[in-house]
Amino acid sequence: MDSDVFDVHCIHRQVGSTGLVIFERDDILLRHKPQIEDHTLSDIDADFVAMLHDMRELDVCFGFISHHSTPPFDQRVGIASATLTRLLDDLLKASGALPDFWIDAACALDLRQRQHPHSKSELDLILSLTRWREADLNKTVVVRKAEAPLVKPNKSGLMEIFYPGLNAVAPSDTSRRATVGWLKTKIKHALDLE
Repeated sequence: MDSDVFDVHCIHRQVGSTGLVIFERDDILLRHKPQIEDHTLSDIDADFVAMLHDMRELDVCFGFISHHSTPPFDQRVGIASATLTRLLDDLLKASGALPDFWIDAACALDLRQRQHPHSKSELDLILSLTRWREADLNKTVVVRKAEAPLVKPNKSGLMEIFYPGLNAVAPSDTSRRATVGWLKTKIKHALDLE
């Protein structure tokens, strides 16, 4: 499957067609680490990747927004963000969980306005992505690790799921598997796939 690469900050392809699920990449797909540490395959949860494979089998459109805080080619970081995205993309492709898109939110947002990462600008980016994908806002789910919602609870349309996460101190594999199972159920329910 060919992809349309707009620049080093965005990859776009058309794979899924059912609803739209937007995942925050960091601390959901890829465990957050201090900038001085390199990422390894153990930082990617196999149960989460298996859930993505299931989403692909259901023809769900999904992708990732990253919020890394370093410029794409910062020499202090062991790997450029564009290279990391390509490696993650190749890994998910090999696992049958090829995403429809990757977006570097830090570069996609207006860099002249350094706002809080979960500000109105992020909501604007998500709404633009929904229009870009020609997705129904009522069939759009944002999976985030955050404490404050982007949208008001009574607003119709966009649904947010707050993921408890897979962090460095997460309990046993059973708990991780249960968390991923819970997430899969919530997404399927939001997209009326059950």
